[in-house]
Amino acid sequence: MPKFKMLVFTNVAKGGEEANYNKWYDEQHIPDVCRIEGFSGAQRFKRSGDEGPTQYLAIYEMEADDPAAVVADLTSKAGTDAMIMTDDIDLENATIMMYEQVTEPYTV
Repeated sequence: MPKFKMLVFTNVAKGGEEANYNKWYDEQHIPDVCRIEGFSGAQRFKRSGDEGPTQYLAIYEMEADDPAAVVADLTSKAGTDAMIMTDDIDLENATIMMYEQVTEPYTV
């Protein structure tokens, strides 16, 4: 089955609380997303330095024959009991990119 990385670039919303945003993302959102069939894991990063339009990056791992269907399932759950959202995230300026894996990870 094809493997993918879904990269999600986000910021804390204006007027939002960074601590609440991080708590929600780590304790609520990532578990909610990873319960969706096709997702197998996630990791978050905070930007180092001042360059770039977004401060946070989440990388989700997916395995799916139809990644668009997996993302559609995710989108349909947003804002429901299956995927509780927060006002602390700036969704208007969020960016999502999908990449299909072409090699196995190289490790030293």
